[in-house]
Amino acid sequence: MAIFSSTSGALGRDQFPVTAACVYFDHAGVAPISRCVADAVAAFVADARDFARLRYPAWEARAEAVRAGAARLIGASPEEIAFVASTSDGLSGIATALDWRAGESVVAVDGEFPANVYPWWALRRIGVETRLAPTVDGRLSVDAIAALVDDTTRVVSVSAVDFATGHRRPLAAIAELCRRRGLLFCVDAIQALGAVRIDVEREGIDALAADGHKWLCAPEGCGLLYVSRRWLDRLVPQRIGWKSVVDAGRYLPYHFDLKAEAQKFECGSSNFLAIHALGAAIDLMFELGIDAVERRVAAVTTTLRAALAERGFRLMSPDGAHERAGITTVAVGDTPEAVVRRLRAAGVLASPRGGGVRLSPHCYCDDDDIARCLAALGAPR
Repeated sequence: MAIFSSTSGALGRDQFPVTAACVYFDHAGVAPISRCVADAVAAFVADARDFARLRYPAWEARAEAVRAGAARLIGASPEEIAFVASTSDGLSGIATALDWRAGESVVAVDGEFPANVYPWWALRRIGVETRLAPTVDGRLSVDAIAALVDDTTRVVSVSAVDFATGHRRPLAAIAELCRRRGLLFCVDAIQALGAVRIDVEREGIDALAADGHKWLCAPEGCGLLYVSRRWLDRLVPQRIGWKSVVDAGRYLPYHFDLKAEAQKFECGSSNFLAIHALGAAIDLMFELGIDAVERRVAAVTTTLRAALAERGFRLMSPDGAHERAGITTVAVGDTPEAVVRRLRAAGVLASPRGGGVRLSPHCYCDDDDIARCLAALGAPR
């Protein structure tokens, strides 16, 4: 696969035909897919049409290759990776896999996307309390988490990057708190994977979930769940199916020996089409270079923020060197929804979030895209 760069330093721009239609600054929402992902989907559909089960062994082999790629993407091992339908699916799987007792607690974060709140709230029915740590100016501190942790706490769950402000959470510091207290550290990584490097070992993450339809630029409906080998034997999935057990291809006689790997969270038939698409998206990240993508996203974000500030816009996103990811939320004089409609009419895609307009360009976006976005925004009102 040939990857080309524009003169402005954009990475992989020729992989994204959406650039001919609009300026896409909404990767924190639902991202466009690349040519290689579309090609992978078309190839699978043709296989299913022309050969059906004759190609099943090849589909299974490709799924395992994608599992290995997903593991490599986050610094894990393949046996620690399961495929899930969404971030919510993965987080719910973790939330229900612990042997909870009434009176125990979880610490999550106030104002984060509900995918990382509702699975924990649902535990209220068995007497588990969810405590929400506050943020200040969009920032989450370790102290805010620590203030809510006590002897009843078993889990701390945070987003790697906040969906509204783009604050990059201090994962390693939170992980150290969890390690000292013997807590499971769970991370919603959907706003990080594909924009910034995540290393589960370096950052001390015990469980992580992320769909592929944001910064990885894959279709909705398939993502990854990571469960550290440190916790695999302590987590028992509550959704169990024929593929949750060892020797799943031998249907009879029945037995109930669950797999030792994270695959025990995959209870039924694999969504091979979506796995092929996710695999192509991950392959593209590797071809572009994960570190190169992170540097380019940072460069685009820096250029965009400097231009916004120069024009008098107030940034609502934390701006420290280690606080940024790919999201910039900017205050606007009009209602954010009205500004987003005006941007869309001018061919610029963004979202209203966090009381402002959220702009989330990717590595293939260039200086002309930024200029068009600024022109459509106009002056602060």
